[in-house]
Amino acid sequence: MKFQLDDRLPLVSVEIEYVGQKKTFSNVLLDTGCSSTILDTDLCEEIGLMLDLENAITRKMYGIGGTEICIEQKVSGMNIDEFRLNNFTIELGDVREMHGFDGIIGSDFFLAHKLIINFENMEVRKN
Repeated sequence: MKFQLDDRLPLVSVEIEYVGQKKTFSNVLLDTGCSSTILDTDLCEEIGLMLDLENAITRKMYGIGGTEICIEQKVSGMNIDEFRLNNFTIELGDVREMHGFDGIIGSDFFLAHKLIINFENMEVRKN
């Protein structure tokens, strides 16, 4: 999978699937320093992936920008180029307003596929 650098940050497009509907997020940061994959709550609502506050499992995310509370949510499928995870748990949060991205692909996705980020060839590939 190829990625682009924007202000020296690696960005990809991600497609998620939820209850038979699909949505592409085009401005997603590859971030091995983030433990979880986080997608913007407002963008997820476009395919019916809403916060389930009644059964919510909250996670506190820490980083250089401070802390953020996210809601854990399972999606039926998640694709990044040829890499797919079924029944994958993501976090929903205010990523776009707080950080300017549609989402963040965390180390959970990289570990599940044993992926390597190759900056010389601007690609993510299997180990």
